[in-house]
Amino acid sequence: MVVDSDPDEQRLAAVRQTHHDVFFERAANRGYAGGANRILELMEQHAPEAAFCLILNADIMLDADFCDTLLGAMAARSDVALGSGKLLRPGRERLDSAGIRLPLNRRPRDRGSLQLDRGQFDEGEYVFGVSGAAMMLRRSALPDLAIDGEIFDEDFFVYHEDTDLSWRCHRLGWRVFYEPAAQAVHKRGWQSEARFSIPIEVRRHSFKNHYLQIIKNESLGKFVCVLPVLLIWEFLRLGFALVSDRAVLRAYLDAGRLMGRAFYKRGLLRSKIREKNRL
Repeated sequence: MVVDSDPDEQRLAAVRQTHHDVFFERAANRGYAGGANRILELMEQHAPEAAFCLILNADIMLDADFCDTLLGAMAARSDVALGSGKLLRPGRERLDSAGIRLPLNRRPRDRGSLQLDRGQFDEGEYVFGVSGAAMMLRRSALPDLAIDGEIFDEDFFVYHEDTDLSWRCHRLGWRVFYEPAAQAVHKRGWQSEARFSIPIEVRRHSFKNHYLQIIKNESLGKFVCVLPVLLIWEFLRLGFALVSDRAVLRAYLDAGRLMGRAFYKRGLLRSKIREKNRL
């Protein structure tokens, strides 16, 4: 299934003709989050019996056995709600993502990003999160993970929806698994060395979503523990924006505008956590 927001009808018609066995839906651009949520809705309509769903970006090329390998790893672990494999940059020499870690500054990072692949991430393991570029979801977990009717938070629009969802998984008692035998090549649109080639609207979304995911997911106790690191990080972040990327500063206003909704969703998540703890 493909949800496509490209306004070029001729291009989409050509793709449809080439892949006549694929279900295509042309839709307004609701960002990654909206598109991914729509795919999950279509799965419920057209393949309700499917136990898993794989969400893919357009710039991913899977190895032939990616799905079978990842399916096997997740099916063998009933506590796993999300999973992915080893994502490589074009040329397959360097890593793109071997899962995602959550540092003390709460700015999620792809493990091994741009490192030469020397086998340092060749063991399957539980991780904080996995990239939404190639994320497999256990569909039986989705009702538990949904907040305000959404799996991926559409207020994020683009970037960090995957880490927000991964964080929520942990809060609700689910786990996330990295399976290195499932491999794919990820071209990746956002690359740090080409930051300013990314449209400013996209950079602002990434900037604001850092705050939204902390509001929604961080426990008060852990927030107090990491607060000194957060303050240093935010001082450096603001300094970088003031010196090198002033156009991104409007993201503070965007985050402020959505802060109320983020606290509302935090409340819904906390209610779910309390309900699970009573069971």
